[in-house]
Amino acid sequence: MAKVIKKVIAAGLSMSVVAGMMVSVSMTASAESSTGVGLSAHALRAYREGWSYVWGGTSYGAVDCSGLIYTYNGVGGSRVDMLGSSYSYGYVSNGVPNIHGLGLHSPGHVGVYIGSGMAVDARDEYSGVVYHNVYSRSWVEWFKIAGVSYPTNGWVLFDGDSFYYENGEYITSTSRTIDGVTYSFDSAGVSDMAPPASSYEATDYSSASAQQAPVYYEQQPSEETQQYEESSEEPEPEQPAEESSEEESSEQPVEESSEEESSEQPAEESSEEESSEQPAEESSEEESSEEPVEESSEESSEEPVEQSKTESSAEESEKPEESSEEPEKEVKIIASYGDEDEEGQDTIKKIQTRLIRLGYLTEQASGYFGNDTADALLRFQEKNGLEATGIADEETVKKLNSENAKSGFGNLEPEMYDDGEDLSITSMQTRLAELKYYYDDITGFYGDLTKNAVEQFQKNNGLKVTGIADDKTLMKLYDSKTEKNPYADGVVFGQNGSVVLKLQKRLIELRYLTGEANGKFDDRVLKAVNLFQKTAGLDVSENMTAKQLAVLNAENAPKAPDYDTLKLGYSGDDVADLQSKLAMLKYYNGKTSGKYTEEVEEAVKQFQNDYGLEVTGIADSKTKELITTESQRESSKMGDELILKTAKVSDSALAQLADSKTSTPGEIVITSQSGSDFVKTIVILGSVVLITMFLGVLFIIELKRKKRKSDDVEITSYYKRRF
Repeated sequence: MAKVIKKVIAAGLSMSVVAGMMVSVSMTASAESSTGVGLSAHALRAYREGWSYVWGGTSYGAVDCSGLIYTYNGVGGSRVDMLGSSYSYGYVSNGVPNIHGLGLHSPGHVGVYIGSGMAVDARDEYSGVVYHNVYSRSWVEWFKIAGVSYPTNGWVLFDGDSFYYENGEYITSTSRTIDGVTYSFDSAGVSDMAPPASSYEATDYSSASAQQAPVYYEQQPSEETQQYEESSEEPEPEQPAEESSEEESSEQPVEESSEEESSEQPAEESSEEESSEQPAEESSEEESSEEPVEESSEESSEEPVEQSKTESSAEESEKPEESSEEPEKEVKIIASYGDEDEEGQDTIKKIQTRLIRLGYLTEQASGYFGNDTADALLRFQEKNGLEATGIADEETVKKLNSENAKSGFGNLEPEMYDDGEDLSITSMQTRLAELKYYYDDITGFYGDLTKNAVEQFQKNNGLKVTGIADDKTLMKLYDSKTEKNPYADGVVFGQNGSVVLKLQKRLIELRYLTGEANGKFDDRVLKAVNLFQKTAGLDVSENMTAKQLAVLNAENAPKAPDYDTLKLGYSGDDVADLQSKLAMLKYYNGKTSGKYTEEVEEAVKQFQNDYGLEVTGIADSKTKELITTESQRESSKMGDELILKTAKVSDSALAQLADSKTSTPGEIVITSQSGSDFVKTIVILGSVVLITMFLGVLFIIELKRKKRKSDDVEITSYYKRRF
């Protein structure tokens, strides 16, 4: 008995090994044609069809995390260690490569990266198959799944969008000229145009490449599972038409009847019939006419075929009479929940794009008609007086594409802010930033900077300038055809913010502008800008382009024509020098700050009045020259007086020294009085030295000023000749 049991066990083990080898061979053969794009489509389909989570599940509609991957042609290697079966991996914390169909791993769990920052995984019994941002879950590693081939270079098509691979990854946020055509790729890697169909690499979608329902149909598909079973056979594109023609011509009954009759005939006769095409068709028509009669009723089996056709046509003619009694008009459905664009079509994507532009849909146009699209369409129908069904019927699509379609935005006004759920202002600021109208932080608050950006956008796009983002403004803002700000990276009249603040500071430095910088491009700044444009030989306008700003910020930028004429609001070393000279002349007693304040202006006025000049408070060249001359004269006078006083003190000290007596040879006896005079002499001599040094410094400063003035004249004349 024991020997028998051992033989049975041995036989069972042998059979299992052979079966395992056969399964392994079949899996390997299947996996050779499996691609990352196909796996991504498979995972996305599982999410859209709402597959359930079943622990250990590997069948259609019921999978666990590894089963989701395994059901795509049996790929993945070891189901308990798919990461270990991989030949290449990395860490998600360092970024996930731009590759469709990568595996994702965290302790005890795996998922599929489907590209563009999104992932799909079979989560648990409660959640089922989940579609999520790859960084919203704590994935640890990404890995290339065993048995899956990944693109290296060329075009691939995924979920209706075109991607272009270079060096093993699809490119993003760039453009490429391919076969003479320039394509642009957004941050998700999606191309703005589809290449010729022949450009795409062959992709095995396996069970994920479901045959979708036609774009135009009158009734919704009965069951999704039935669609899947039909699509898994991968029929040719014209297959549905052939099936319908077969039903109408009743070829199936012909085949059945022909088999019965052929069994009664000799083999030679049947072979002759098969060799001739025309007789076969005639016989099939006769046989098909008889077969349906037998199935319809036994009594009418002997009636001619023409009569049965006449009766059927009569029945069909009665149907319109019955339908004509119903007042309801037949509704032609374009798309509804669960539909998806077929390859080469973008009907649903166009509907979604239009809903986005009208402010009803915030998700990306994917070509799949899901809950978000249905809800958006429902709100559009309600606002536009249509029957609210959430289905894209012919009337709804016509209204959706009309010019008088009502949007779902609503006005956004200053002092409003996002409440955490509605991110309308955040979205608007982001879009304004993309179009180069808004340069500050995205805050979600509709403040002065946002209002200014909206006003400039309205002005450039021929809209009523209100600063309020109404329907027309927002529809134009979100229109994909709207162009970027023509003055992008420049400054425009009425603009506020950090860019204007920088502009003002430079204009003040070059003395085209006076006063403080406040970050507002108002009339005062416009006057200074126009003066600079004229001086530099640039086009004079209300705006400054990026090129004009570059000229303004250059080291050799031309200074204001009256740069050397000091007046209220100016600042610099030359202003500090003027303050020092006025202080020497007893007209100014403030700090040497280098700023031309009202106190300095008043001192200049007093000087001009005393010396018979025009009293303006502006230190023009004539005023400055006279101030310089008088300060030098005053300095020279002070020096002469100091020298005379020093000489007198020195003579007195020497006389006292000569009269002094010594008690012993070589010893000088100094009385208290003579000692005091000696100290005074030392102090006076030190003062003379200091004053002499001070005069020397003033002389050097004057020489530098004259040289700087000469250099400025040369630079200005050179620049004028150049422009």
